[in-house]
Amino acid sequence: MVMRKLATDVRVGLALSGGGAKGIAHVGVLKVLEEARIPVHVLAGSSMGGVVAAVYAAGRTATELERLVRSLRLLDIVQRDHTGLGLLGQDKIAGQLGEALGGDPTFDQLKRELALVAVDLETGEEVVIREGSVVEGVLATTALPAIFPPVRWRDRLLIDGGVLNPVPFDVVRDLEVDRVVAVHTVHDLSEVLDMLSPPPSPLEEPKIEAVIRLLLYRSRWTPLMSISERSLSIMARKLVEQRLQQAPPDVFIEVPLRGVGLFDLDQADVCLRAGEAAARQHLSELVELRDAPLPSRWARWWRSARRKLAAGGSQ
Repeated sequence: MVMRKLATDVRVGLALSGGGAKGIAHVGVLKVLEEARIPVHVLAGSSMGGVVAAVYAAGRTATELERLVRSLRLLDIVQRDHTGLGLLGQDKIAGQLGEALGGDPTFDQLKRELALVAVDLETGEEVVIREGSVVEGVLATTALPAIFPPVRWRDRLLIDGGVLNPVPFDVVRDLEVDRVVAVHTVHDLSEVLDMLSPPPSPLEEPKIEAVIRLLLYRSRWTPLMSISERSLSIMARKLVEQRLQQAPPDVFIEVPLRGVGLFDLDQADVCLRAGEAAARQHLSELVELRDAPLPSRWARWWRSARRKLAAGGSQ
């Protein structure tokens, strides 16, 4: 007789995509998972998804994360880059991460397992970061080309993980989990023409915030940033489609968002609501994923072997 693992023993892994401010939607998804008592044991993230994954892995609750993202302002993260390799520097971001993480923990000090995805700029290889400084790992996975400078890590020059793996559910699958949930914040590509025209600054916005927004959205870089963001979105969709054929997650949640740019932190409410709504649409699947008995050890081995064969044949 084959013993089945109890539902309470099921290891759930969560993969989170990038998207700049759109990634705030992941916090809304986490709120629904906590309400439904669906445990998350392992997290993997690319870009902004890596930020949310790291802070959650450090032991913060979804409610605490919500307070953090609601309090964050452009002034807290935006600064000029002095290396000449990006538009913005990352020192302020590193400081914010340190506060959110309670210092600069290493991966083995986190409450949950964490993997951050980056890309080696010199070799073009995907790099999965699972050791060392968590802050350094997050800075690497968020180093969006042209916006932030590449990050030197272990003799590698790393950039944003979303360049190769926008939603790293395959990375989660490799971390010995039983179920995989993936969340992808989807850019509405139909808005491209609207986004080429910079939005007006809110009248009630603090002066310094208005100046920063002016520099980001009313400068000569605005069309370039808009086109670059949408181009990356198109690439991300194609990459995700390919990986879905190779190693699909058990539950795939898409969060559609319109009119939210990379630095639109003032749209936190919109993103949080969108994340919650998208997760609730998959609530029955998520509960079933939590409660359904696992297949036998041999069935899981065969499924894993088939994935590896499929991945090898696609290369």
